[in-house]
Amino acid sequence: MRFFLFVLLLSAAAIAQPEWAASLSKDQVGQLNVPPCVLDFELGWNNTIKAGTARVTVQEAGPRYWRASAQAASTGFARTLWSYDCTMSSIISRETLHPVFMQHSETDRSETCRYRVAFQPRRVITESTVLPHKGTASTATHVCGFSPIEDLLSIILYVRSLPLANGDSVTRVVQPWDKPYLTTFEVLGRENMKIEGADKPCIKLAVKIRKIDRDSLGLSSYKKMKTATIWVSDDAERLPVEMRAEIFIGYMSCRLTGKTLLTGNAAQSAAPSTASMFVKPPMP
Repeated sequence: MRFFLFVLLLSAAAIAQPEWAASLSKDQVGQLNVPPCVLDFELGWNNTIKAGTARVTVQEAGPRYWRASAQAASTGFARTLWSYDCTMSSIISRETLHPVFMQHSETDRSETCRYRVAFQPRRVITESTVLPHKGTASTATHVCGFSPIEDLLSIILYVRSLPLANGDSVTRVVQPWDKPYLTTFEVLGRENMKIEGADKPCIKLAVKIRKIDRDSLGLSSYKKMKTATIWVSDDAERLPVEMRAEIFIGYMSCRLTGKTLLTGNAAQSAAPSTASMFVKPPMP
């Protein structure tokens, strides 16, 4: 009896739509050109300190999926203040640009957090494991009864696929780690940015984020980030060129420093198996 009640409640949660769902952009995909590539970025802190590096790789993963992966780490003087390393891998549908599975690991001085996320048609299942450097590890699984939800890498591919005319606004639910956020991208206009010593036309987007309670789906403010702006190249590649954000630890920036197109075997990644993308839901 308990099992049937659990299924009934889960189904009701999947059907009920919060008020903010009406603000979501239509589920449509524009250009699907995603060239396999490696993008390198430099991270800065308060306009004065080189804070770290990041690398994003996009590969084909069989006929159905893209595999997008990212690595980032604090470096130099910034690392003495804030030691941080992370890796992320996302399996993304080539047809819809929605994520199917995501895993993420981040380590600081006190702990390592690992997330495995299954994006399903009616819900998102997240397994979170916390490994303290001193103490006992713990694992918990949560279900968010809303879909579709993007991850941090799939939303980049999705937004870049759209026309992005001046004044356009794109609102989606994004789960970068273990919790969802209502995220809006607003096209502010066009302007030139200096890339590798040359001025290139770019699209300027403002980013607004609000937290979503994954149980009640209620909205609240996200106080860790005050403002954020992204520039995307205004050409067929639509590369993320720069991001600037005012967050709780100061002013952060992320700037594209290199691009390498991948061909042949380097452009290919192994197709994921169903078992590798399975996340066990919590017991009723």
